[in-house]
Amino acid sequence: MSGSYAIDDIQRINLGYGLHSQIQPLGTYFGESIINGESVRTNEDLELSKSHHFVLGYDRSLNDHLRVKLETYYQHLYDIPVKAEGNSSYSLINRQWDYETEPLVNDGLGRNYGLELTLEQFMHNDVYFLLSASLYESKYKSTDNVWRDTRYNGNGNITFTGGKEFKLNKNRILGINIRSIYSGGFRTTPINVEASVAKGETVYYEDRAFSEQVSDYFRPDLRISLKRNKAKSTHTLALDIQNAVNRKNVFGSYFEPLTGEVKVAYQTPLIPILSYKIEF
Repeated sequence: MSGSYAIDDIQRINLGYGLHSQIQPLGTYFGESIINGESVRTNEDLELSKSHHFVLGYDRSLNDHLRVKLETYYQHLYDIPVKAEGNSSYSLINRQWDYETEPLVNDGLGRNYGLELTLEQFMHNDVYFLLSASLYESKYKSTDNVWRDTRYNGNGNITFTGGKEFKLNKNRILGINIRSIYSGGFRTTPINVEASVAKGETVYYEDRAFSEQVSDYFRPDLRISLKRNKAKSTHTLALDIQNAVNRKNVFGSYFEPLTGEVKVAYQTPLIPILSYKIEF
């Protein structure tokens, strides 16, 4: 539910509350464990995760095509799946993999809160943009009863989306669009190298879950498109370049048993995508 109060013709205060439920990632329900010699789906009866979401915002129009918005929020999450065994730092809220085979129960908690400032220009003189900056905290608690950073607690980000259209003639439009994000890096759990060598696979210091942070994340995407309007159809030729500067954003680290070393895993590099679309 939500409500708003108009201070005057250009200013408005908004208030909102939501109670949300979410199914778990599908792979969680189909993960299997061997119990008493039999393969059993241990998590097919998990309940939905839930959250209370509170939002307070201030909206001001600077002119007929430009506005600024300030918003603060708090989110309380509960019934988050955590390991059934006691004293564990694991929570599905930090999920990275497709399947979870160990038994889980809906006993975990989480909380997110932050402040976001947005400046938006609607299409004006064939130019639009959306600039947003936010500061936030994202925490969780598992069966070890310790509040920790979630994997995604980067503490802040700046995003920009913008573009301009150039009318080449009455039927052809050239579009240039940019989307970029700069944010704090993922949180990671340090690797226990000695235990990893002994076991031949990555072993983490679970009591120090998500206590470290990788380098900041930066990804600019570029889209160049040529649109041609015909009598009964619109043709669009576009080149999308994801991660246009080929930034090596860190995903995390893992232990490589063949070399006995800790390796760094990176996210996707520069990816060009050429497309052609016809709309009738």
